[in-house]
Amino acid sequence: MPLEMNTFSQFKKSAQFSCTLKLIGSLMLASLALCFYISAPVSAQTPIRPEVAKSLQAAQDALKAGQLENALLLSQQTLAMPGVTAFEKPLIQRTLAVAALQIKNFPLAVSTLENLLQEMPDSTPAAQKIPLIESLLNATQQAQDFSKLIDWARIYLKLEGSNPSVRPVLIQTLSVLKRHAEVVQEVNEKIRLDEAAKLKTPESDLRMLAVSQRQLKDESGYNDTLKRLLQNYPSKAYWAEVIPRLARQAHFNARFDLDLYRLLELTGNLEDVGEYVDMANLALKAGLPAEAMRVVEQAYAQGLMGKGTDAAAHQKLRQQIQLRLNEDEKALPALEKSAKDANTLASLADVYAAQQKWDQSHAFYSKALAMGGLRREAETRLHAGIALFKLGQKAEANTMWSSVQGDATAVELAQLWKFWQPAN
Repeated sequence: MPLEMNTFSQFKKSAQFSCTLKLIGSLMLASLALCFYISAPVSAQTPIRPEVAKSLQAAQDALKAGQLENALLLSQQTLAMPGVTAFEKPLIQRTLAVAALQIKNFPLAVSTLENLLQEMPDSTPAAQKIPLIESLLNATQQAQDFSKLIDWARIYLKLEGSNPSVRPVLIQTLSVLKRHAEVVQEVNEKIRLDEAAKLKTPESDLRMLAVSQRQLKDESGYNDTLKRLLQNYPSKAYWAEVIPRLARQAHFNARFDLDLYRLLELTGNLEDVGEYVDMANLALKAGLPAEAMRVVEQAYAQGLMGKGTDAAAHQKLRQQIQLRLNEDEKALPALEKSAKDANTLASLADVYAAQQKWDQSHAFYSKALAMGGLRREAETRLHAGIALFKLGQKAEANTMWSSVQGDATAVELAQLWKFWQPAN
């Protein structure tokens, strides 16, 4: 029975990768609540009219005294004075923005800071704009004005602002708004920057990328992101998603069904009694009764087999496997003596691997590969790498898996084993 039609099919449907997202991040930004007015105090040297200076000074004094409502009112009154000049206006706006931020009137803070930034001359250095934009981003997030947050975050990044919180919050905001194509664009840019800086992209960013790719039906991109997650943040759940997806790919070679079950077992995802039965039957069909018996005995030990309405069928399978195992044990010595060609040697290596006799398995795989002329060399190299890994020769195993080519399924399975190896 093909893998996609058996119990594994139910398993892989239940293992769908999902991520419920909400805007959990926050911009770790300086509000500039004090520097706005301290950096531009009213003084005798300031070219500002006396009546404006007096009113603005009163607003700033109220701020320093913690009289926020009064500071806000005085700032608004100052801004509404007739004939406010181009020099006076930004000084007043800064004080008004500080008052609005401190009193948590975030919509007013947003509009004030936007006006202040938009009215700045084009020649204004980026260094002067960046702190203001940081405070504006903080205010837009607090006001939940996500459209403006996105626009100003992009301006901030274009100006090469260095606050590391901005791009992650931009990505989260785009994700919440379901602007999936933009999420993909921004996360890919973050991955590029992270790689250049030799940093590991955070798991949360990769999960948002995967969700957006899924929504965009970008299966290729989604698979690549899952593998990146698996490589950098290995977990049982990611293995449970990646392994079944390989079985659903158009190029999947059903000859490797048993290898997928081996990975399920290895990663702790072989859990259903039907999966144990299927794996045992596939091992038996492949001429590996020792592996079939190991799987069945494991299921019995866990209390999954040998009970209920299928108890008799389980016992029958157990007896069938034992019969084949007895036959193979009798035939194995003669087969080993007569093995002359590479394909027979590779088959013997598989038998010893099924028995978990890794030294003998490795020796026969090595002979088969050295002899050449293998019908399924990619499969042999995959299994030879597993034998090396089981022997603790991890560098050699990785080299062997890297040499797998010619069969797309074998290549992907070898890559998955390489992902598993660093954490084990």
